[in-house]
Amino acid sequence: MEVHIITRVYTFKIVYIGCENKIWRDIQISSNSTMAVLGYAVLSSFSTCAYHLFTMTYKGTDYELDDEEFQTKPKLMSETKLGKLKLEIGDKIHMIYDFGEEQEFEITLLSDEEMPKGSGRSYPKVSDGAGRGIIDDMSADELLKLIKKIDKTGKSDFTYAHRGEDLPWDYHDYQIDIDNALLKGEIARIKYAYENPEDY
Repeated sequence: MEVHIITRVYTFKIVYIGCENKIWRDIQISSNSTMAVLGYAVLSSFSTCAYHLFTMTYKGTDYELDDEEFQTKPKLMSETKLGKLKLEIGDKIHMIYDFGEEQEFEITLLSDEEMPKGSGRSYPKVSDGAGRGIIDDMSADELLKLIKKIDKTGKSDFTYAHRGEDLPWDYHDYQIDIDNALLKGEIARIKYAYENPEDY
């Protein structure tokens, strides 16, 4: 007898540890997605350059991108579907991006609902959020100092390059509609880069 497995939609609250009240996202994702895709969604939505390695930990088990640097075969994010984790509301996944700077995210399951029929292509998507994102190679402590300075003075003296211009970076500058418009394409780009490193 064939068993029909119902696809779920998980909503995760994702905070950047150290700046929890300033930079966060609620991301909805299919239970059929892998842990790696969840990680790629975090890297995309939090505006990273996605050029550092990352790892995830759930209930004491570490999940890696590949097993080339390990003597014992680790659990791989790309082979682990979220639905296989048997997540419960309130469960947390810990993510570290950039092992040198250790930029950390706490990913908490907020809800678990049956996916409406015919809506699979809608996910992943950002359902809520605040804060532009993080800055690669800058610690959470340094970023929080920059945020506090922006809140105090109303302006930012930190700039980033965009189409040949240096523009002021302001954490207030987050637009969820633009994030969602770019999200799936960015996830695909990031996925290819991490899973085909020989091409880079």
